[in-house]
Amino acid sequence: MIMTYNRPVTLHRCLESLAIQGLARDCFELVVVDVSAEPVTSVLQPFRDGLTIRHFHTPNQGVAGNRNFGAAQARADLLAYIDDDCVAQPDWLEKLLACADANPGCLIGGSVRNMYPDSAVACAGQVITEAVDSCFNRAAHFPAFFPGLNFAVPRDRYLACGGCDESFGLLAAEDRDFADRWNQSGGRQVRAAEAAVIHAHRTDFSGFMRQYFNYGKGAWRYHSLRRSRRSSGFSDSLKLHTGLWKHTRAPLRGLRPGMRAKVYFLLVAWELSNAAGFAWQAGLETAGGLFGWKKR
Repeated sequence: MIMTYNRPVTLHRCLESLAIQGLARDCFELVVVDVSAEPVTSVLQPFRDGLTIRHFHTPNQGVAGNRNFGAAQARADLLAYIDDDCVAQPDWLEKLLACADANPGCLIGGSVRNMYPDSAVACAGQVITEAVDSCFNRAAHFPAFFPGLNFAVPRDRYLACGGCDESFGLLAAEDRDFADRWNQSGGRQVRAAEAAVIHAHRTDFSGFMRQYFNYGKGAWRYHSLRRSRRSSGFSDSLKLHTGLWKHTRAPLRGLRPGMRAKVYFLLVAWELSNAAGFAWQAGLETAGGLFGWKKR
């Protein structure tokens, strides 16, 4: 399943990778939830002969709502999500399906690689991705969180869990919230590291800062919801930031010294942007509670 928003070039690249999957074409359908200003019909047309495509042009309900809309339209028993700015490895679906078959009822998380290793901003995005994985998916424990750009989940269990929480609106962190509720309900997550996608991380600094500001806003909403359902405490997530250098050590070691220095700076910028977004949303929602309105 792909959700797409005004990115025809990256969507075309993603579709090219799905068109060469090793899995037989009659074994999967492609649900495209299109919330672009103009429908992406022309982008999809060249791929219709080789792929079973179901295209839905619909109002943007935010990532959570769009995810749920796609799940409701899907006809397969297993939902596999990929973002429109990712490229799937040729065996991506085969590896996800094999892992799902070996672990029935589980949420399967794949791995993420960086498309732009010569961009410091993109490398910082990849380091953050790997730090999150190191923090929440430690080898000695069952995995706790896989990002929404590459995971598969049984459709019936996704729906039974309530899908993603649409109160997030346009905020990020809906995937973190879903993973937390999945874990609370007794669901298990399994890593399929060989099911890889290559992600086009942002390469512009301003976009990087906006993205993580929004992630910080979403993090506030996520922690507010966790408190309301008495999930794990705030300190459980704070360990990513307090142990940042431990979790970034391995990915940073793989960078050239000059690139590493730039990424250090960008990690500081990430922390500041994330914290600013968190504080901003906290202020909005606190004021909303006092004055009887809510702003997303």
